[in-house]
Amino acid sequence: MSDSTLKTDFLIAGGGPVGLMLAIGLAQQGLKVVLAERFKPAELSNEKLSEVKNSFDGRVLALSYGSKLALEKLTLWQPLSAHVTDIEHVHVSQKGYLGITKLHAQEANVPALGFSIQSSDLGHVLWQEASQQSNITLLCPATLLQFTQDETTVSAEVELDDQRLQVEARMMIGADGTDSKVRQILGLELQEKSYDAFGVIAQIETEFHPAGWSYERFTEEGPVALLPMKGHFHKAVMVCPAEQISEIKQLNDDAFIERFAEKMGERLGRFVSVSPRMAYPLKETYVEQMVSGRAILMGNASHTQHPVAAQGLNLGIRDIDEFLAYFRLTENRDRLNDVTFLKEYAESRKQDHEKVMGLTDSLIQVFQHTSPVVGHLRGVGLMAMQAVPKLRKRFTRFAMGGNH
Repeated sequence: MSDSTLKTDFLIAGGGPVGLMLAIGLAQQGLKVVLAERFKPAELSNEKLSEVKNSFDGRVLALSYGSKLALEKLTLWQPLSAHVTDIEHVHVSQKGYLGITKLHAQEANVPALGFSIQSSDLGHVLWQEASQQSNITLLCPATLLQFTQDETTVSAEVELDDQRLQVEARMMIGADGTDSKVRQILGLELQEKSYDAFGVIAQIETEFHPAGWSYERFTEEGPVALLPMKGHFHKAVMVCPAEQISEIKQLNDDAFIERFAEKMGERLGRFVSVSPRMAYPLKETYVEQMVSGRAILMGNASHTQHPVAAQGLNLGIRDIDEFLAYFRLTENRDRLNDVTFLKEYAESRKQDHEKVMGLTDSLIQVFQHTSPVVGHLRGVGLMAMQAVPKLRKRFTRFAMGGNH
């Protein structure tokens, strides 16, 4: 390596939520981080957010109560709190059959079950916080070109503003999304399952204020959901079969509102207005071997889920929290000299990953089954959950992201 080589403890590829949170957490432990990201969070109006090329676009994300606790450890919750909306109640139902379950924060003895936040707001706060950390070097716009590793070092080449930069790190972290370049370079197998469906996302305004209520309704074509935002606005999600997406994209605002209302039913009065829509193909991906030598995959680079249980980012935050726990004790910071702990960490996360993916798949299979018999059984299950407090509390704990 030349004298101009940038030396660091961690090289993180990807500056989305997981990459930035992880960089901040590691820097707070006195470790040096270089983060390479292709796109900086954009400062655009809501109408232009659909044009953003990174993960901080116009989507609205659901943060669980467990994620709030993890973000408090990173001193990130206070700067984020001005941008979040509390989810105090969750209403779950199914179209065409009986059965309703209602979850309440008060029953769980917490101020909120979760929180909604626009991804663009999350991006601005995280980028600003990372920029203020003296131990973090942000390279942007930057692209990881290649890297090699031996027993002690990762040697990488990064393109920054059309120039090639050499980076020498003690560990590589791939937080660069489902199409991870780090995963590709490592040659790790990606298991992928398509749901042959799209998630159509928008902001929708209702006649009445949501007052902390979130709604999820299951239909045979896929779930629809409303997540409270500021004022009378909500994140609206409509899952549709792949063969319908072309037609749905062509709907004008009034026609889309009519289609959404037909699936969701009347909630909080009439639907008043809707923003431009964004659509994403839905699939589940999983990299069973998330560690190779001194490199590890995190967040969507390791796993992605169907949004039905709103657990994707929350699962990534739990990954971060447990990873950082290895460095919170001063005597553990020499772990970088021997990274065999990475395999121990990866093994410890498998149960949580498999639990979330299993429940997500089960919800889809059960609630999209077209049999009337299954439909009535679903109704019995929802009514049982509503009637049996222990069962309802167990489901609430899962939605909150742990045993809180």
